[in-house]
Order: sequence, then C-alpha cells, then structure tokens
Amino acid sequence: MSAQLVNAAHEVDKSFLFIFGASALLLALLTAAMLWFVFRYNRKRHPVADQTEGNLWAEIVWTVLPTILVMGMFVSGWSSYKALRQVPAGALEVKVTARMWTWDFEYAGGRKSKILYAPVGRPVKLLLSSEDVLHGFYAPAFRIKIDTVPGMTTYAWFTAEKEGDYVVFCSVYCGLQHAKMLTSIRAVSQAAFDAWLAEGAVRSEEAPGRALLENKGCLGCHSLDGSPAVGPSFKDLWGRKVILVAPNGSKSTVTTDEGYLRRAILGPKDRTVEGFDPIMPSFGGQISEDEMTLILDFLRTGGKPPKDGRAVAEAEGCLSCHAEDRSVLVGPGFQGLWGSKVTAEGPGGEHDVLVDRQVVLEALSLPGKLQLKGFDPIMPAYPDLSDEDREALLGWLESLGTDGHNVHSGPGGHTP
Repeated sequence: MSAQLVNAAHEVDKSFLFIFGASALLLALLTAAMLWFVFRYNRKRHPVADQTEGNLWAEIVWTVLPTILVMGMFVSGWSSYKALRQVPAGALEVKVTARMWTWDFEYAGGRKSKILYAPVGRPVKLLLSSEDVLHGFYAPAFRIKIDTVPGMTTYAWFTAEKEGDYVVFCSVYCGLQHAKMLTSIRAVSQAAFDAWLAEGAVRSEEAPGRALLENKGCLGCHSLDGSPAVGPSFKDLWGRKVILVAPNGSKSTVTTDEGYLRRAILGPKDRTVEGFDPIMPSFGGQISEDEMTLILDFLRTGGKPPKDGRAVAEAEGCLSCHAEDRSVLVGPGFQGLWGSKVTAEGPGGEHDVLVDRQVVLEALSLPGKLQLKGFDPIMPAYPDLSDEDREALLGWLESLGTDGHNVHSGPGGHTP
C-alpha cells in the first residue's frame, strides 16, 4: 500500500514537474533560436535573403520531437490520473456533504465533525455530494480538486504523510459566502484518530441544538453574537418582531415564535426578512422532528440550560392552589390537565375548552377570561413572568401527561 502511496500527490507532482521542465526547456531553446536568428540574419550581416527549398532533417526533428514530447506528457498525465482514481484497498471511507456554506464529514458509525480527521499513513476515501448547488472540494496539499454535484456522489482519496492541519477551500463560486466556505484536514496519529473516533457519534460540550445548527450549515449565514451576517442573527431571535417582504413588495410584521421559525426553516419561502436577500434554502425533509425540537429549544433559550418548570410553579405559588397529581384543591390538579378538556362558564353558557399552550398562556396573563366551572375566580395574573419561566411552566405541565378527552370541573366534578 505504501508503494501505491508514492502515489496520487507524488504522481501529480511528477507530471507537473515534467510539463514544467519541458516548457522551460522549450522556452530556453526558442529564446536561443530567436537570438541566433536576430544575430545571424541581421540585415547588415545578411543583406540578401536566402531561398531554402527544403531540409529533410529539420522536418524530421520538428515532427519527431513534438510527438515524443506530447506522448511523454500523455503518459505522465495518465499515470497521475490513474493514481488519483485507483483507491487502495482498506481505505477509510468518509462521507463529505457540501452545502452553502459549510462542509460536513461523517464516518462509519455516525461520527460527525466540521473538519476532516485523517490518520497518518492510511488512505482516506472521500464520498462527496452536495445538498444545494455545485461546490468544489479543493485540498491543495493533497492535490485534490473535485466537484461536489447535487444528486451525484463523486469520490477522491488521499494519504497524509505527516501530522498537521491542511486547508480546504471551495473551488466553485457558490454564493455570497463562497469565500468563507473553509475547513481543514487534520492529520493525526492512528492512535489519536482511534481515540477520537471512539468518543462516539455525538461529541459536543455545547447544547445539542447548537451542534445541529452548525452541522446543518446554519451558522455559516447566521451569527450567535448579534454580529451582521448573510441572515438575521440568532441572538435574542425568539420573540423578536421582524418585517417580512413578499415578492410583490408588500410588508407584514410577525413575531419569531415557534410557528414562524418552523416555516422559515422547513419552507415554503414565500416571504423574506426585510434587509436580507432571499437565499435561505429549505430544509424540508432534511430535519427530523426531534432535531427541530432541539433547534427550537436552543433558539428559545440561547443555549442556556432550561429552567425547572416545577421550581417556577413552586416559586410563584402555583402549587398552593394546584396539586401535582389529579387531586382538586383550590384549582384543578396539574397531572393530566395538559391536552384535556375543561368546562368553562361564560355569558353564552357552558362550553368545553381544550387546555393547550394558548389557553395556559391566557390563564397566566388574563385569568378572568377563562372561568372554570365549579372553581372560584381567584386566579391571579402573572404579567411579570419572564418568557423563560413561561416556557418552563409549559414544558413541565406537558410532561405531567395528557388525558386527551377528560373534562375537568370543580371539586367532585372530575369526570374520567
């Protein structure tokens, strides 16, 4: 295998040096010939032009020598081409995915990273594809330059001979952030690579939502610190008011809540945030529901650990009136309340209401709007409750389970 390793990069270098040397030699010969003719056939030295009828040896030389030179270039180029395309047996396979404007690398077993780790001395086979437009994987140190094409898998291979970091560029203009589509190949010892690979499919001390944003290429266009970028910054994005512009120029103001962010990520892209170009790709079919939940949680909290909903309920005095189980105190018990139906009273008579996110938020801000049958109207409002605390309470209530059909009323009036 090491014999074949002398190989792709070396064969390319040999071809380059051969062509460069032949070109330099031809340049020197042509320059010398030009100077000789200028000197020898100067008008002062040769006032009368000679008429040459033909020269067999000259014709043989300028026919045979170029043929030999061109065939030599072909043989050398073919040798380097074969070295680039013939992957040694036992090569480590790495899946390379290009997208605007980032590179993703995936190893056997699901291990992923944003830079390409490679063990020194072992061939690495790259299986390259693109999720959006044409890109080009260009690693000068290993003489690799190959297109990544949507809907097609191309391949290349290399072997790192010594440890170090080697830059990787995108060689095809792919949009506004093309110049920033950079990564590196990190060559490490086999032992260090095995240890890194053994750490598992998920290796991140950061919030999983942030890791997903990075892996999906979102951080190539959106900053986390509020700095300007191709798209709006993710800093304090949740709950922000933004102006959307439709293709016909009409504008509307929306709140960046869960519903809006889902549409912005999954599509369709019928409107664009004012001040930004309409280049956001759709991730429909590329993000699972579990991944979406992690991303939304990160955008909601900014990566900070979520608050304990029960602790918030206890601190705000909710557990003084509501039991954690199904017991009825001053108010209905919390267990099974989420997703169930409650009987409400109003000017129009009794009616059933499904306890969902909107109902709970209204109960916290406008408790008098929903009067439950059989309970006294003593629920206080919580206008100063932070969004973080509200989300923690909602998550905790949902975690206590749902009935889906039960109707809750006052003491003694719970109907299973």
